[in-house]
Amino acid sequence: MNKKTYSRKDIIKRASYKLNMSVDEAKIICDCFFEIIEEMLVEQKERIHIEIRNFGVFDVKKNKKRTNALNPRTKEKVVIPSRKKITFKPSKKIKEIIYKKYFE
Repeated sequence: MNKKTYSRKDIIKRASYKLNMSVDEAKIICDCFFEIIEEMLVEQKERIHIEIRNFGVFDVKKNKKRTNALNPRTKEKVVIPSRKKITFKPSKKIKEIIYKKYFE
């Protein structure tokens, strides 16, 4: 299975090509977008829901504290404190594009 890893630099290059602008201008736009998403994700709210139409949904949810966890090495009971978890659910459009490749 081939794996391709894309970086922020790759996104900036594609954005500059699609928007017909210099790489430096596209970098400013992309960095600003990522910064805004990051600021929204780390807000001190109980639950955060960022919906980007035709792309997907980011959710930040709080997990409950777990008291029934076990340390696999020592077999002793461990308490896992509550924390926040980020999930991403792709849009229907993206799912269809991805799944179409596998079922053709």
